[in-house]
Amino acid sequence: MEPRHDLAPWCEALPLLRRLAAAQGLGAEVEEAVERARDGRDGHNGRYGHDTEQQLAEIARRLGLPGIGPRSVLGVPGLPPGRPADDLYVCPGALCTRDWVPAPGVPAPTCHIFGGGLEPEPRRRLP
Repeated sequence: MEPRHDLAPWCEALPLLRRLAAAQGLGAEVEEAVERARDGRDGHNGRYGHDTEQQLAEIARRLGLPGIGPRSVLGVPGLPPGRPADDLYVCPGALCTRDWVPAPGVPAPTCHIFGGGLEPEPRRRLP
C-alpha cells in the first residue's frame, strides 16, 4: 500500500476538525471516517484513503472550514527539491505521507489517525 498524499493534511487538521464537529453533533461522522482509514476499509477505484478524504472534506465544508490541503514548501535557490537526508519521522501506519524532521528537545507530533506519535523511518537514517 502506497502512502497517501491527500491524507497527511487531514491528519494534522484532525484535532480542530474533531472539536468543531463534536460541537455541531458531527463527531461520530469524523470518527467513522478515521476508523475506516485506520482499519484499511476505505478505498475508491484502488485509491486508498479516497473515501476518508472525501468524507472529511464534506464534514469540513458543512462546518464552514476552508479547504485543507498539502503544506507549502518553499524551494531554496540552487538546491533541488527533496526530503532531508537525516532522521525523518513518518506516519506510524504508513497510511499517509506526513513527515517530520526531529528538533532537539521537541517530541514527535501525534498521528491523529492512529493516535500515536510519528515514528522514525529507519531507511532514512544516515549510517
